[in-house]
Amino acid sequence: MSNEHEYLLGDSDHETDRLRRQARLWDPVTHALFDRVGVGEGWRVLEIGPGAGSMHMELRRRVSGPVDAVEQSPAFSRSLVAQTKQDGFGAGRIWTEKLLDVELPSNTYDFIFLRWVFLFLHDPVAHLRKLKDALKPGGKIAIQDYYRDTMALVPLPPAWDAFKAADRAFFATQDAHANIGAELPRHFLEVGLDIMEIRPEIKTGHPGDDVWKWATDYYLGVLDQYAQLPPLNAALAAEIRAAWLAAQENPASLLIAPAVLDVVGRKT
Repeated sequence: MSNEHEYLLGDSDHETDRLRRQARLWDPVTHALFDRVGVGEGWRVLEIGPGAGSMHMELRRRVSGPVDAVEQSPAFSRSLVAQTKQDGFGAGRIWTEKLLDVELPSNTYDFIFLRWVFLFLHDPVAHLRKLKDALKPGGKIAIQDYYRDTMALVPLPPAWDAFKAADRAFFATQDAHANIGAELPRHFLEVGLDIMEIRPEIKTGHPGDDVWKWATDYYLGVLDQYAQLPPLNAALAAEIRAAWLAAQENPASLLIAPAVLDVVGRKT
């Protein structure tokens, strides 16, 4: 397996729009995380993988200054530059290389933040060690990432186990980990970070609401790709699609979205 990392979902206009809709749903959860961490004026902050940039702009607002970033996507990094010219807080540094290739300054940052990045990374321990080195003593790192096996559609379709296995396999095609959130606490301890918080965030929805639309947009959009990943196949994927669309017509149906775990650590 190659150690080259590629964001599996791309940076097309459609994906950018999907990320913005996802951000509107999840940004309040991240705002609450920033509140608990205490991110404030004058902090030196680094964000990894800001994507469409909603949390990057929020971090700049909270510190009243520039925030550094690592963003490999040319489209997303160009958008980030354009957005940061508008708030008067000055330009942060943006690295466009893979994280392990970036020469981050040592003992520099009060806070490092990542949301939905580690599930795409092939070597979480190596990445954590690099980020720990960039923190000041006493600095904090917060990662929000998935424990995707909590995903469920009620009523549960018979082929659901195969569908969840294909979800894990989809990320494994890049040596990534769909359930990395559940592994992060162990990795924090492995690199010597003190764990401050492990907090689950689980969203549920009924047909027509924002959670239902968010999950449907993603999962039905990638279902044909998932159908290529055993134990799922075209016939089982068709069953999942039919069950999902049927559930969508029943107001009593329930969608339990993948859990997002907030994992916060501190460098001693």
